Amino acid sequence: MKLAYIDALRGLAILSVIWFHCHLYHFSDTTFYSLMDTLGSPAAMGVQLFYVLSAFTLFLSQQKRNTGETGATSFFRRRYVRIAPLYYVAIIYYICQLAYTQHLSVTTFVERNTTNILANVFLIHGLNSVWINSIIPGGWSVGVEVLFYALVPYLFTRITSLNRAVLFTSCALLFGFCLTALLINISIPGLQANYLYYYLPFQLPVFGCGIIAYFLIVRNDYRIKPYTGIIALSVLAFVVVSKQLGHHIGLELPHTLHFYGSIGFILLLVGLAKRPVWLLVNRATEYVGKVSYSAYLTHFGVLFWMNQVMPREFIPVENLTTNVINFHLKFLLIVLVTVCVSTITYQLIEKPALQLGKRRQRKQETPQPVLIDHTDTTSVAA
Repeated sequence: MKLAYIDALRGLAILSVIWFHCHLYHFSDTTFYSLMDTLGSPAAMGVQLFYVLSAFTLFLSQQKRNTGETGATSFFRRRYVRIAPLYYVAIIYYICQLAYTQHLSVTTFVERNTTNILANVFLIHGLNSVWINSIIPGGWSVGVEVLFYALVPYLFTRITSLNRAVLFTSCALLFGFCLTALLINISIPGLQANYLYYYLPFQLPVFGCGIIAYFLIVRNDYRIKPYTGIIALSVLAFVVVSKQLGHHIGLELPHTLHFYGSIGFILLLVGLAKRPVWLLVNRATEYVGKVSYSAYLTHFGVLFWMNQVMPREFIPVENLTTNVINFHLKFLLIVLVTVCVSTITYQLIEKPALQLGKRRQRKQETPQPVLIDHTDTTSVAA
């Protein structure tokens, strides 16, 4: 079942991600940076919107399929076919790009980064702070999503109502916040600080928001028991108060903007499910959403090469207004090139892989004919 607003939101998510990475590439004049920095924080949550949509659609997909052992095996196979082919092509490309930027031969780069490459090939790079973003820029989000995939068949059998979804999300938020706060403030050799933003425990409540949206929209379940509401509000209060106290006593605590934004994404999903707004749900955003996975993996390469050839200023930058215009002219050009490249990779890699996976799935789900041995004439009643 294709839902137009889901594709459209994927399109908005990838546009947000590209906007943020254009910002990181300093397409904006630093003299007039304050506005772009203010806009940059919300734009950085494009990945979280992807996560919310992913959890929503995965639960929707599981609802229509077997949830037993065979169903779990089928689920993992489908997700692998969806993620892996293009990801492997991206690994090959970014190995070449990284070798080029580091002035190394491809062979030398591979020899020096064998472990990182293998972790990406086996899609386990989300387990280690060194691996997680080592080969593909932004590959951390794929690594974390794959780890969430490992939980989905189990979670689907346990989270059976909105009440349980809210409980799960509240517990995930509390656990992720406390664990991350602990790890931030102790010294662990080899642990890179940005990993504590990337890793699954910190992002798990974001996926939980997608599960909540699933029960609100698909199951029409609005029932939350009083004790669940108390727990959820208590966890939120604990996080907010802890942040304030930590700020006053100089204790570093993890930011929680990603979770608050995800609550907003629940409301956005529910609203668009009931009444799609043309400004957000239209043919353009739907198409960009359809190629959004390709766009996510390719736009880093587009940014890298376009940054080599684009002029610093498309128009003279003399004030805040001209700076914003100049930035968005560059952004629109990057989006245009990215969508063109993504259309090619979608048609040549993603689409054939998906079609192959569907054919195999249908073949396995087709009941096999029962063979009757007519040579045995023994009566059943005998």
